[in-house]
Amino acid sequence: MDASTTIPTTFEIRREHLIGLIVAAVAVAAVITWLLVAVAFDSSGGQTQQPALTPADTQAIQFPPDYRGMP
Repeated sequence: MDASTTIPTTFEIRREHLIGLIVAAVAVAAVITWLLVAVAFDSSGGQTQQPALTPADTQAIQFPPDYRGMP
């Protein structure tokens, strides 16, 4: 029994298979990216977020009568 130990010098793949592999790799990368972003920016971790203050809200803040601003 004789087994060949040579490595072929070229590897041929049909264009359709190559395009399919590229599309599959892009799809997997997109899913992984989406999952990482979903985990990184998950806001349902039990913490409630305070709404952002608008200029009208900041004008309604009452300061003590002896408040002089920045020290």
